[in-house]
Amino acid sequence: MRTVALISGGKDSCYNMMQCVGAGHSIVALANLQPILKDELDSYMYQTVGHQGIELYAEAMGLPLYREVITGAAVDQGRSYEPTENDEVEDLYRLLSRIKDDIDIEAVAVGAILSDYQRIRVENVCRRLGLVSLAYLWRRNQKELLQEMIASGVEAIIIKVAALGLDPRIHLGMSIRDIQPHLLVMQEKYGLNVCGEGGEYETFTLDCPLFRKRLVIDDKELVLHTDDPVAPVGYLNLKLHLEPKENIGDNFQLPPTVKNALDFVSDLSDTVFSDISDIELSETEIESIEKLEKEEKKKQTELNPLLTYNEKSESTSLDATDSQNDSAESIEDGYSYEEANSQYEKQPVLDHRSIYGNRHGWYFIGGIVGEGVDMLLATEDAMKKLISLLDSESMQLTDVTSVNIYMRDMDEYGVLNDVYARHFAAPNPPTRVCVQCPLPADVGLILDAVAHKPVPVREESDSSGSKERITMHVQGISHWAPANIGPYSQAVKLGEVISTCGQIALVPGTMKLVEGGARRQCALALRHLTRVIRAVHPRAHIRSVVQSVCYVSGGWGRAVGEARRQLERRTAGAIVQCAVVSALPRAAALEWHAWAHTDNNRFDYEETGCSVGEYKVAITRRWNYENTVAAFVCYVATGSSPSTCQLSFASEDACRSHRARAALMSQDELEDVLEYALKKLLNDCQEKEPCPAVKLRIFYQVWSAPPLERLIAASAAVRQRCSVNACLTCVPVLALHNAFTFLSVSGLRLCE
Repeated sequence: MRTVALISGGKDSCYNMMQCVGAGHSIVALANLQPILKDELDSYMYQTVGHQGIELYAEAMGLPLYREVITGAAVDQGRSYEPTENDEVEDLYRLLSRIKDDIDIEAVAVGAILSDYQRIRVENVCRRLGLVSLAYLWRRNQKELLQEMIASGVEAIIIKVAALGLDPRIHLGMSIRDIQPHLLVMQEKYGLNVCGEGGEYETFTLDCPLFRKRLVIDDKELVLHTDDPVAPVGYLNLKLHLEPKENIGDNFQLPPTVKNALDFVSDLSDTVFSDISDIELSETEIESIEKLEKEEKKKQTELNPLLTYNEKSESTSLDATDSQNDSAESIEDGYSYEEANSQYEKQPVLDHRSIYGNRHGWYFIGGIVGEGVDMLLATEDAMKKLISLLDSESMQLTDVTSVNIYMRDMDEYGVLNDVYARHFAAPNPPTRVCVQCPLPADVGLILDAVAHKPVPVREESDSSGSKERITMHVQGISHWAPANIGPYSQAVKLGEVISTCGQIALVPGTMKLVEGGARRQCALALRHLTRVIRAVHPRAHIRSVVQSVCYVSGGWGRAVGEARRQLERRTAGAIVQCAVVSALPRAAALEWHAWAHTDNNRFDYEETGCSVGEYKVAITRRWNYENTVAAFVCYVATGSSPSTCQLSFASEDACRSHRARAALMSQDELEDVLEYALKKLLNDCQEKEPCPAVKLRIFYQVWSAPPLERLIAASAAVRQRCSVNACLTCVPVLALHNAFTFLSVSGLRLCE
C-alpha cells in the first residue's frame, strides 16, 4: 500500500517504516506535527522534542514532508475517542486529510508499541479518512525490539529523559546501543520500559538503512526542565546537518535482522510478545513435555502389563505433520459423517427467540432466526428482532457485548456484514463469531447474543456498582494478532468476564491464512486467543479460559481430536464444545471462540454423567468458589463413549442405527437430560431471584437429532419445572466431536 509515515524523529517511527518496507508497502511521504514557538510540548499524543531536525528527514529519504502545528490539547482523554473540538487528535486529522487530498495514499505508518491511548486515536482518524493503520511494533517484546533496532542499523541517541534511573547530565546524547545495558538494569530495578514506551525517555534518529544521507550533530544544548533529585527531567536542543552516505545504490535491501510477517509465525512460541508476565510454554517445550509423558506411559505399561496404552494413537497425534492428509487429522476408516449427511434433507428451523436478564445486569438473547431466502432481507429480519428484544428490556445495541451468527452461506458474508455494520456502527462494538451451518433455503441465519445493562449501585447487593466496559478493538495491521477491520472487537471485558471474538489462523502482518494443515492453524489461532486475552487485562492469560467452542470446517472434521488436545495442554481445565460446520471465514480449517474469567484459578472442575433410557450423557462443569459463575458442556450420545473423538462409523449400518435411535429420543427423555444439566448449572446457586437467567445453546447433529420443535418444547417444559429463565439457541451442525454424539448442550450462568 502507498503509505505516509508519521515521524517524530524517534527510533520507533523510523523502525516501523523499515517494517512497512519489509512488508511490501511503499513509503511515499512523511508527516509530522510540531509545537508552536516551543522547543518541546507536553503532548499526550506526539513526541515534539527534536522537532527542529525533522526537516532534514525529507532530504535524507528523498520524500516530501507534510507538517502541521499542534493547536489542540488532550481534551477527550477517555478510553474511546469521538471527534472533539480543540483536541490535538484533530490536528492529526487535519494533517492526514491534507495529505490525502494532495497525493494518493492508502495507509499510515505509526510507531506505537504499547499505548492504547495513541493507538485508539490514530485508528479513529484512519477510519474517518478510509486509511489503514500500519503499526508493526504493536505489543512487541521491548527487550527484543530494542536489540532488533540496534542490530538493524537504527542509530539513535537519547534526546530526553524523565524517569527514575535516568539522569539528563549523564545519559542525554548517548546512543541506544551504548545505553542498552543500563536500560536493562533499570528495567529489573525500577520496572522501566526498555523502549521508553512509558515516557521514560525519547530518542532522535541520526541514521537508518532507509536514509540516503545521515544526520550529523553540529551542536547540542542541554535544557534541564526539572532538577528533581529523584527523577530529573531534561532534553537536548540539536543543531544538525546532512552528510552523504557511501555505497548507496539503487538496489536497496533491508538488513536480514528485519523480520517479516512469516518470521513471526515460523515459531509459535510467544517469546517476541511476552512483555506482560509471560508464563506460556513454547511449542517446543510443550512437545518435549508430551514426549516425556509418552515415554513414562510406555514405561508404566512395561512395569504393569494390566495397564493399557495405545501407542499408535499417541504417536499419531503427537508426531503428525501439517498436511491435511497426514495424521494430524487422524485419518479414520469407516462410514463418515459427510456420507451420512448427504443422504438426508435439512430440518426446518423455527424461530425461538427470547431474552432473559438478572439483577446484575447480564442479559442472554437467543434463538433469533433471520427468515428469508434473500440474505439481505434475512439479516434485516434478524437485526429487527434483536433490536425489538433489547427494546423490551430498555436496552440498545450498544449494550451488547458478544454476538454469535450461524449463517446459511459464507459466500454471502459481504451482504450480511454490510447490514450488520450499519446497525453496529458505534465505536467499540461487541465481539462476534460468524460461521456457516447447514440451514434450509428459507433461513438466512441464526443469532444469539449477550448484553449488559449498567446497574445502579443501590441495586447491587455487593455495592460494587456498575461494571466498567473495557474493549479491545485493534484495527491496525501489526505482527501481534489479526486486526479487526470489521464491525467487531477482539475482546470485551465487563467485571471479571472477558468475551472474545472468533480466532482463525491469519498471519497478522498479511491478514492471510497461514499455510499448513489443521495442526498449525489450531496452534496459531490459539496464540491469537492468548494474546487478545492477555492484552485486555494484566492478570489474564490462556489459562483464564473457562469455556470455549472449536468450530471445525466440514472438510477438516478429523482435526477435532487434535484441536481438543491443543486446548487441553494450554489451559487449566477449560471446557470445550467441538462443532463441525459447513464453512468458516477465509476457508479456515478451524476457529476458536472462548470466554475467560480473570479469577479462573478460583474455579472448580467436575466430570459426571448418567444414562437416560438407552442414551449416554456426559457433563463437564466449571464454577467459581463463590458459585456466582458457572458453565457446563453436556454430550448426549447413542454410543458408550461420548468423550472420544472418533468421527466415523464402523459401517453404514452402524450409522443408520445411530440415526434411528437419535431421532427417536422422546420429549420426556430430552427433558430429563436438560433438567439434569440445568440442575448442575444451578447447583447450590445463592441467587435470590425467583427465576435465575441462564444461557443454553444446543448444537444438534442435523441429520440425526430429534426434530427442532421437540428440543424447543423440552426446553420450555424444563424451564417451568426448574423455575429458571433458560434462554435457548438451537444450532444445526454437520457433526460434533464424536460420531455417536448427536446433541452438545452448553450452559452459562453469570450472577456477579
